[in-house]
Amino acid sequence: MATFRICLIGSSQPLVVDLSAADITELARDVAGTRFLVGHMVEPDGHGVCPGVLIQTSRIQCVFEA
Repeated sequence: MATFRICLIGSSQPLVVDLSAADITELARDVAGTRFLVGHMVEPDGHGVCPGVLIQTSRIQCVFEA
């Protein structure tokens, strides 16, 4: 599991998420083979919970290893 900053088309702020991929190379393979990525937000919400997130891979513009 690793943390990534993901910039999405149509969004002004990147998502900072924990995903099951170990590194950017593994994430690239995952993105190429699936329609959605499943992970968790790194920052907790107002209730102290790091919510789950489902990211549509076709909206990904750029990814950075955090």
